[in-house]
Amino acid sequence: MFEILIEEMKLRNFSPRTREVYLNYNRQFLQFTGKSPRDVSAENIRAYLLYLIEKRYSTSAVNLAHNALNFYYGKILRKAVKTIAFQKREQKIKEVLSKEEIRQLLEATTNPKHRLMIELLYASGVRVSELIRIRLEHLDLERKMLLVRQGKGKKDRYTLLSEKVITQINDYLKHRKNRSDYLFETLSGHLTMRAVQVVLNQAAKRAGITRRVHPHLLRHSFATHLLESGARESHIQQLLGHKDIRTTQTYARITNKHLLGIESPHENL
Repeated sequence: MFEILIEEMKLRNFSPRTREVYLNYNRQFLQFTGKSPRDVSAENIRAYLLYLIEKRYSTSAVNLAHNALNFYYGKILRKAVKTIAFQKREQKIKEVLSKEEIRQLLEATTNPKHRLMIELLYASGVRVSELIRIRLEHLDLERKMLLVRQGKGKKDRYTLLSEKVITQINDYLKHRKNRSDYLFETLSGHLTMRAVQVVLNQAAKRAGITRRVHPHLLRHSFATHLLESGARESHIQQLLGHKDIRTTQTYARITNKHLLGIESPHENL
């Protein structure tokens, strides 16, 4: 049923993750409507999106579903479905870990491989999907740089490596038995994103951190702590691989360092 959708996504070089998500939303939509693709109308799409909103799907999830349906029915099947408005993006402040919480995570992790995963997520700000695909050839230890090959949006970029994490990498590689091209190897290739999440869950539990700790939280922390140390937003944008500077600017709402020296007017009453 979705052969043409799959072919078009391959032709446009959509990432495997995007192809999977678009397929899932299109399948769920047809289950919701009980119709075949040729009988679908804009009203059916509108009803499905409202259903997702009522089910408390996030704004980004609803808009992602909208994009998936627009691509199939609007661009491929040429139906008039573009009259439905997208949801306005929520302006939420991203959560971050403090430097002390990150130290606690690391101190609670004794397995060298697991500790290095956590350290790299924070030291470089890479996404978990990028972390698990790091190859040894991507490490430029002399220049303290990491090449992120074909990250989100099929783009290459460089990001930072700290002196501390380079020491950990060298020590880890010295004692590693396998000789895989992947930094975090398994018998079948490289680690899964789920495996990294499990490592973080266990580390947070041992460290006594009660809120949910996930890989992207370390990426948020990397960006926020850089901003607090005086790094320019344009440089952080490049390190994170953000297409739009406005995405990077959301981190300015997290840090309150610039507010600490301001007195409340109540002080002068």
